Amino acid sequence: MLFGIATLLLWAASHAQILIPPIRLLAELSQKIKPQSPASTAQRPSQNRRSTFEVFRQIRSWDDLEREFRETVTISGRKVMGFHLHRVEGDINAFRDQNYFGQGGQRFTDNTDLFIRVNKFLGFLSLDWRWNNQRYRNPFDTRITYTYESPNFKLEWGDIQAVLGGNNPLVGFNRTLRGMTASAQWGQFNLRYITSETKAGARTITIPGNDSPGPYYLQGSQIVDGSERVQVDGVEKRRGEDYTIDYYAGILRFRDGMIIPRTSTIVVTYETYAYNSQPSRLDGVRIETKLGRNTTLGVSMLRQQARTRRELLTRTERFAGQGAPSNPYDLEFVPAPNTPIQITVSGVPQQEGVDYYFDPVLPYRFYFTRFMPANLTVIVTYVPLPDPGSTIGGNREVMGLDLGFTLGKQGTVVWNIGRSRAEALGSTLEAIAHVVSGRFQFGKLSLDSTYRAIPAEFIGIESVGFRRNEQGHQTSLTYTLSPSSRLQASLSQSRVASLATGTQFSTSYTQTEYHTLSYSYTPASGFNLTLNRVGSSVNAPSSRSNQVRHSLTLSRAWKSLSFQIGYDQSDSESRALGNLNSFQKYQIQSLSSRAEWRLSDRFTLSATASQSQIRQHSSLAQTGATSTRSRDYSLTATWQPSERLSINYRWSDLDSGTLGSDFFTPRSRQLGGGFNTGFQNPWGVGYNGNGFSSGAPLYSGYTYYGVRGKGQELGVQWRPNDLLTIDLQWSDQRSAGDFQTNSAQKVLTAGVSYLPYEWLMINLNWSRQEVQFLTASGFSNNEYLTVGVEIGPIRRWQISLNYYQMTTQSVLGEGFVGGAGNYLQEPYGFTARVSYDLGRNHSLFADYRFNELRGYLASRDVEFLVGYQYRFSRNLSFVLNYRLREQLNADPQYSQYNYRAHSLDAGLSFNF
Repeated sequence: MLFGIATLLLWAASHAQILIPPIRLLAELSQKIKPQSPASTAQRPSQNRRSTFEVFRQIRSWDDLEREFRETVTISGRKVMGFHLHRVEGDINAFRDQNYFGQGGQRFTDNTDLFIRVNKFLGFLSLDWRWNNQRYRNPFDTRITYTYESPNFKLEWGDIQAVLGGNNPLVGFNRTLRGMTASAQWGQFNLRYITSETKAGARTITIPGNDSPGPYYLQGSQIVDGSERVQVDGVEKRRGEDYTIDYYAGILRFRDGMIIPRTSTIVVTYETYAYNSQPSRLDGVRIETKLGRNTTLGVSMLRQQARTRRELLTRTERFAGQGAPSNPYDLEFVPAPNTPIQITVSGVPQQEGVDYYFDPVLPYRFYFTRFMPANLTVIVTYVPLPDPGSTIGGNREVMGLDLGFTLGKQGTVVWNIGRSRAEALGSTLEAIAHVVSGRFQFGKLSLDSTYRAIPAEFIGIESVGFRRNEQGHQTSLTYTLSPSSRLQASLSQSRVASLATGTQFSTSYTQTEYHTLSYSYTPASGFNLTLNRVGSSVNAPSSRSNQVRHSLTLSRAWKSLSFQIGYDQSDSESRALGNLNSFQKYQIQSLSSRAEWRLSDRFTLSATASQSQIRQHSSLAQTGATSTRSRDYSLTATWQPSERLSINYRWSDLDSGTLGSDFFTPRSRQLGGGFNTGFQNPWGVGYNGNGFSSGAPLYSGYTYYGVRGKGQELGVQWRPNDLLTIDLQWSDQRSAGDFQTNSAQKVLTAGVSYLPYEWLMINLNWSRQEVQFLTASGFSNNEYLTVGVEIGPIRRWQISLNYYQMTTQSVLGEGFVGGAGNYLQEPYGFTARVSYDLGRNHSLFADYRFNELRGYLASRDVEFLVGYQYRFSRNLSFVLNYRLREQLNADPQYSQYNYRAHSLDAGLSFNF
């Protein structure tokens, strides 16, 4: 069925003459197709709802059908189908990995990266389809979602974002699944149904602050885009404004100047693709109705049943060389312990501890011990760590009822009840939970109040959110003094359950309390003012913590200048129960400011300056109180003195003040944790695995040590005339700690582009890089030169010539087999391409590529290709070519990986 749909769409699109980029030749197929943004994240064009019968009445001919197709179907991407005849002498595996997207040696190949979007075709059918069949693809890149929609019924199946809906937090559900969801409405009733197989795992973890904006590692990679929510001390942050996130590697960074102190807690909830996890079947249903004008009733049911675990899958990933040894390579998943890992570079196996090593803290990250040019292909084959998918695990089911009352204009009251049953951790757990919430408005005064009674034994279906097992209440009062000012007060008291690690179900309880008082003044023009006071206390089984925090923020925006300044002071104390003379006290004073000044249309300055003074007093310290200071300064200047000259400069200085001698001792990824403050605040209790969300899996914990970094960057672009462009880039960076680079780097780059004639372009680039390692003895010095010439079109000829030469030396002296390693390499290479147009739609071409590596692991790689191309249309072309490729390793111990291959290729290329 899918093949038939794809063939129909490809045929229709190729005859519809859709505008496309220039068609690439088959000789370029050795280059990896660049990933594109998922079609599912693009904004869907807005359309008025159309009746299916209305659409059918409008379609009376093939022209009408073609118009409907053009208005509702969007296709983008690339598909290349090839037929090949090979004669390979030597190592067939090395030839396979380095050619045809890892399909070298196959008679037929198909490389597809295609997006198809159908938006309400014929008024009711939608389709979101990404089809990627490359060997080195992300396993979750291929996905498809069908949607049928009518005024009272909607059906989705495939890869879906399943939302059960409703206001009942005990049965709330929002997950990425593979299955089906249906919703219907008739009269006063709404029905929603879900049935699926779990595809992603939900996690909620806590991370202690380290007196810096980050980075903070989320103890998981392959995070589902947009699934995360981030809180700092109970205050939710916004992506793009307060923080940025790397979904691929699972790295969180707060904006410049936002120092997260060690007594603060970051809570992050997110979905992660659970590779090699035990699948489970999920079924759910919800019915809603109105009982009169002011009453609503909802009933929800969810059930999850574990299925038999599949055989562990092996992953193969492909990288281009990343340059200096300080640049990391991040695998998509954590390798399973005690399983083989095979890494090859251009077909040559690499030895762990000699050629590469894994990061001692981030288990999915590895480094090479020498410079790796971008034209080298790195292949990694490994077994991903089986993702537990759930901290508690086991079969479970939950049923909920919610009853809502509208009290006229004064407010609303909602009562939620849930009953759960789970078979987990060697026990059968059953519990009934209640959540009652009310919202009231009395003139200028508004009241929000929630009461929760969620026992530790209540095990729901895991989903993203900040829910936890607790019993207590939370009340908030807001009084609006004027349209621009308001006063707010809140109080929360809870007894929170925390799951104890082990094979049996066991919990501990922590009593938490906090109260807040805030005042805000935000006029349309003039100064904005915010005042806050927060007090909190935590009584844990083994300790007691208290904190009082005051903050003030003042901001103002003018036509060309905006600024914000804030002051924050917190006093925290932690005491061990049973020995009240054992204590730790912290006083943290922070001052932060941000400013942006637009002096003119050509000159802009922006700056951040934050500084914290941390005073610590411990009963265990022999020297009395200690003091550290953290800072985060940055300055950015953009200047365009003329239309032909632009200058950009950035300076930064970041120091958490926490990197001492203990930073240089071995670190462990198995335990994880932050500073040994002994302090807890109420916003981080009860997560890392509870009845609503999982915690981080084993071997993913991270021990935070803080950061220290300082650097500056300068970029100049100058166009003396319309024919010449000069680019200069200089940077001097030094970083250590949680940055993971732990190095000092100096880089100077110069580039020249010259266009003396319309048919001639000359490009020249030179770069020098010096890297000094800070936590291991050694260095890496690299110099790189490239020259490129583009000639044509001259009549029917077009010629491209490129040459590169590099000198690289890397010396590493710690943690490697055989002691110090000195890796001296001198790679150089040349490429040439000539094409001749025989006519309007067909041409001849020839490619030649030569690369030689002298020094450590010396090798030679030669490729010659000659062929013919015929373009049927702007979307479809045929290519026939002969290829000769030869890979020679000069080191005798790797000569068995040499090969010489003769290939005859015929291919059809679709471009959209």
